[in-house]
Amino acid sequence: MVNSPSRSRNVMVVVDPTPQSAAALQYALSHALVEQDKLILFYIENPSSWKNALATFIRKSSNSSSSAPNSISEGAFGTDADFLDQMRRACEVAQPKINVKIEKTDMDGKDKASVILSKSKDLRIDLIIIGQKRSLSSAIL
Repeated sequence: MVNSPSRSRNVMVVVDPTPQSAAALQYALSHALVEQDKLILFYIENPSSWKNALATFIRKSSNSSSSAPNSISEGAFGTDADFLDQMRRACEVAQPKINVKIEKTDMDGKDKASVILSKSKDLRIDLIIIGQKRSLSSAIL
């Protein structure tokens, strides 16, 4: 059996100012990334506000096990920076050896799925993580 040298993966987390996006990022940081990976925070710009997602991301981070090496403390966030920079800083605190990059684009009249797939092809993404809205009934099942 031939051992191939481990190569870094390009992992994209589709981010926006929602609790689902914060959960997706937390999942990526705690379960999907390894040291040599490159994390791309991909944001599709739209006019909605982002202020509530920051509070959700902080809450999700502080709910993770305090003994976990990649738990994020509330002190990692500033108050005036936009949510993308705050998410990047949180990633750097949680996983200091991960290369974090921010990519932004607009929809250009396309649907979000097409934009995500097109960008993932351009960036040679190996893994895409997207948050999911769940109802209480589907969470129980």
